[in-house]
Amino acid sequence: MHLLCLTHLFHPAQGGTETALLELARQLVHKGWLVTVLTSNQVRLEDFSKPQANPGLPSEEEVDGIRVIRLRLSGWQRIVLAKLGALCLRSRTPAGQALWFMAHVPHLPAMIARAEKLRPDIIYAVPFPTATLYYAWQAARRLGRPWVIQPHIHEAQMNASLLAILDWLFPKASGIVTNTEAEKTFLTSRGLEAARVRVFGQGIPERSRQPGDGRAWRGRLGLGDRPLVLFLGRKVEGKGLDLLLEALPLVRAQVPEAALLLAGQTSPYFRDLMQRRVADGNEHIRSLDDFPEEDKIDLLAAADVLALPSAVESFGVVFLEAWAQKKPVLGLAIPAVQALVADGRDGLLVPPGDVRALAAALVRLLQDPALRCSLGEAGAAKVRERYEAGQVAAGMGGFFKELIEEGGQADGR
Repeated sequence: MHLLCLTHLFHPAQGGTETALLELARQLVHKGWLVTVLTSNQVRLEDFSKPQANPGLPSEEEVDGIRVIRLRLSGWQRIVLAKLGALCLRSRTPAGQALWFMAHVPHLPAMIARAEKLRPDIIYAVPFPTATLYYAWQAARRLGRPWVIQPHIHEAQMNASLLAILDWLFPKASGIVTNTEAEKTFLTSRGLEAARVRVFGQGIPERSRQPGDGRAWRGRLGLGDRPLVLFLGRKVEGKGLDLLLEALPLVRAQVPEAALLLAGQTSPYFRDLMQRRVADGNEHIRSLDDFPEEDKIDLLAAADVLALPSAVESFGVVFLEAWAQKKPVLGLAIPAVQALVADGRDGLLVPPGDVRALAAALVRLLQDPALRCSLGEAGAAKVRERYEAGQVAAGMGGFFKELIEEGGQADGR
């Protein structure tokens, strides 16, 4: 069976959605599926405002058995479509929603015709609110094939305009895959049929449980045996980077040697934040911008705590990756994270925006090795039981087959 995945960014782009899609595709290929990924030639979300040439990315290649097709994004499209998008958000015309998607990232309506030519058995699109969902619907409608959305909903970012778009497009999908029961509840509260919404979460491969070499990274960064808090993710607004920088002095008042490592793909927001908040030569804060994906295991092994006080998570694959290394995790008490992290059993959760609570939780973890160990062990057990990549892929693959056997679309409107 042929699965076509439409997404705005794909490997080597970094991020939770990108990581999850790559692993799902790998697992399905291993199970005998033909998997094609249709994406853009960009590697950072920020690059859509000023598209990069990225000559090192081939227009077509095979990655671990996955056929990857990248469409080129030109600079002039962004300028014209950005203006059109602004008009569409205020539009009350019947075509307003379609125009909004055509003007939204990744600005590649050519995906529709290319997807149609590939003639897949099913089309799968991620994430909301990228235009790939609209392109998937259009291609599926022309082909008479089923199509599936995995939206990765960030409830904190949902406004009236996005809700209107969701209410218009999601009922047309053959099926919807969510990461958590909380995400499913949110969607069914919008009137979506519960039977068409399945919860699978995301998975990580068995190799993520191989012991990492944390000592090597500590030596490379000159950290020695200092207590280390690690942030691992895209360094963009909403991820809690500002909260961590504000909490660190409170943590160091009780744990003087504590250090903070901010690792992940950088952004203009992060560079500005560091310039405003961090004095030159501050040895307690380290930044690591770009590194190979395989280094994540060693970085997590080097840390005492993974802290991701992000308000914009739909799941949090990095929590699974930390648990695979038996590390405790710290996140915000928002619905998506609460559905994954059991506060006090495999991690700690703090109220959104509460810097003092964040600092207190970090101090508690850094000062209590036994607590760190028990939380990390419980998290590792949860990964083994529920979030192995093969297990998640088997469930999603079964759902895809159900839809293919049913045939056609859920809604041809």
